[in-house]
Amino acid sequence: MAKVGSLGVVAVGSLRTANWQTLQQDYLTRIQFYTRCHVIEVKDWYGKVPDVSALQKEGEALLQASAGYTWRVALTPSGTPFTSHQFADWLLQRLEQYHKIAFLIGGPAGFGEGVIPQIQEQISLSPMTFPHELARTLLLEQVFRAFTLINGTAYHK
Repeated sequence: MAKVGSLGVVAVGSLRTANWQTLQQDYLTRIQFYTRCHVIEVKDWYGKVPDVSALQKEGEALLQASAGYTWRVALTPSGTPFTSHQFADWLLQRLEQYHKIAFLIGGPAGFGEGVIPQIQEQISLSPMTFPHELARTLLLEQVFRAFTLINGTAYHK
């Protein structure tokens, strides 16, 4: 399969430890074989201002950073759940139809009320809530796994 579309992971906050940064870079490198993919980090306001203000500031930053994408997807515990195969089918369909997909990952308090109405879809990695670093890594791993399923290539461990 030729490279199709591009992906962005737009996330509140940054990865603070070398282990998470290394995992992220490993998956980004693997994904680059199949499509363009990059991470955009926006400022984490949680704990620096009242929660309502943090959600508003983070939400505005997420929407602004993802504005150039034609399909925006928020990762939420209540979003549509997928198996890995279902996610692969979903991802291929979205890339073929919309070409530029952004996955939005909220901060510790989630998404402000202004974000969800402005995105096109919500998906779930799990009904559980994960730490920011783990959610980002799980998403990148599942994107890589999806491309191996789509292309019938071996999953590299």
